[in-house]
Amino acid sequence: MQIIYHPEAEEEMISASKYYESQVEGLGIKFLDDLDQTVDEISNSPGMWITISEDIKRHQFTHFPFAIIYRVVASKIRVLAVMNLHREPNYWVKRK
Repeated sequence: MQIIYHPEAEEEMISASKYYESQVEGLGIKFLDDLDQTVDEISNSPGMWITISEDIKRHQFTHFPFAIIYRVVASKIRVLAVMNLHREPNYWVKRK
């Protein structure tokens, strides 16, 4: 399935990666690896993960306190947020 990132989700991904890399060299790359693994799991089984409202789902990263918020539309996965789980939980809702 094609993955389409909301522009703000892309910014979240880049910002988090830069933050982790600034903390420990190589940690930003590990963050991106975890993100890629999470997206691959979503792509392989988009309907499997937790439904949080209507047709919107969430899948948590394995090693970082983040989750992908997404919906499937016309055989495409639309990533609405790369959400820090310590942030206000519904900040991304306007992106629907």
